[in-house]
Amino acid sequence: MALDGMALNQPRDLSDLVLAPAQRADLIVDITGPVGFDMQTGQGAYRLADLSVSGENTDRKAGPLPTLTAPNLPAPGSPAQHLRLTMMGGAMGGHHGGANIWSFNDVSDLPPDPFATIERGETVRITLANDTAFPHGIHLHGHHFYEVAADGSLGDLRDTTLVAARESRDVLCVFDNPGRWLIHCHMLSHAIGACGHG
Repeated sequence: MALDGMALNQPRDLSDLVLAPAQRADLIVDITGPVGFDMQTGQGAYRLADLSVSGENTDRKAGPLPTLTAPNLPAPGSPAQHLRLTMMGGAMGGHHGGANIWSFNDVSDLPPDPFATIERGETVRITLANDTAFPHGIHLHGHHFYEVAADGSLGDLRDTTLVAARESRDVLCVFDNPGRWLIHCHMLSHAIGACGHG
């Protein structure tokens, strides 16, 4: 029904759902048996939780699911800036100019200067490039952005996107919420090595 708190244009069927840390999904489901939640690791699935089923919902109303109210956000215009944020480092020999295991654009930890200065209401395209051997969930505070598909069309509206190892993803964001906002890696194990900065 919704991703990262933003309603989908119409309800979407799914079979498997992969969520990065900080990503959310609003689901309406019929549960007919036990449900398991797994975290994917290099060694395979790690079980986080098991939910059992008891009783029966006699109030269920069959029929098509209604569409939720669309988010009240400005539509993106032509990008005023195209920024690149490259994730670097890790234990697999990633070399960079930062002082810790992880860095963005050769800088580890919180840099003294902002990643970008953006005027209120500007549309900005950001290329999130993952130059590491690990997936990274990248989270932007204070805003939602559109994931840009390979054909240039606008995908889902999110505030966190999962960028696979050695891949990149473009996002398009209208920066209409004034302030100093953090953009950072949301993988807890990477935070130990200072991946995130604004």
